[in-house]
Amino acid sequence: MQPSSAANRKINRVMLLLVMFFVSMLVHPLLFTTVATSSLKLDYNPVELRVITYNIRHAEGLDGKVRPEAVAAELRPLHADVIALQEVDRYKWRSGLHDQARYFARELGMNYVFAPSIRSGLSQYGIALLSRYPLESPRQYRLSGGREPRSLLTAELHLSGRKITVATTHLGVAAAERQQQLPQLQYILKGVPEPLLLMGDFNSISPGMPKLGLIRLKFPEVTSTVLKGGEIDHIFVSSDLAYEAPVATVPSRASDHLPVVASLVMKPAREP
Repeated sequence: MQPSSAANRKINRVMLLLVMFFVSMLVHPLLFTTVATSSLKLDYNPVELRVITYNIRHAEGLDGKVRPEAVAAELRPLHADVIALQEVDRYKWRSGLHDQARYFARELGMNYVFAPSIRSGLSQYGIALLSRYPLESPRQYRLSGGREPRSLLTAELHLSGRKITVATTHLGVAAAERQQQLPQLQYILKGVPEPLLLMGDFNSISPGMPKLGLIRLKFPEVTSTVLKGGEIDHIFVSSDLAYEAPVATVPSRASDHLPVVASLVMKPAREP
């Protein structure tokens, strides 16, 4: 019996994905960057920078279905300039063997950088940065301690006559894991250029960055950023980045976390 046309298409799709796996692993073993030029901003001197951090739980919604299009639909009307994503899948069976960071970049018309914290064969799982402006000098740092490998991802933006470091991370669930990872995180970030924008899932209500002097943008009232309760997704800025208003969450059923949104005011570069 000959396979049906539908079965042939499925086989061809799997073969094509396997070829893509091997090519991508050879070309970009750690970081993968692309540019979606169709809707990138050309003004490199913005007055305001709208930023979001969002743990997407590999695009698994509250209905238990993996639907990256639902995540994109939540993010699209927010018109963010920079987005930090955590729990991003790349070539994993549970999420349809898709490259999720690339998908979101294409759907939102943004540049992206992806850093895998966990590898299992060809599949990867990690964090990503998306930006309407070019992301330069991307770098991944490993954070040791904990049951699962964790990472810090940094990149640079050149805006308003200055270089800005944007960073994202996803720290361990257990307090003992974070006690090991936070000092490493602070040590690494002490060496990156400021201004600094740090976003991510810290799995803590009050992660604190005393050694860096970073400002944690606060909600006007007690807010949960995750379904199980607690404000664990945060946005930090260095003192030379101002912000317009308190951070806010956006209702979402596309993940068990909510997008956290803030608007930053770009201060002009100081005269030499």
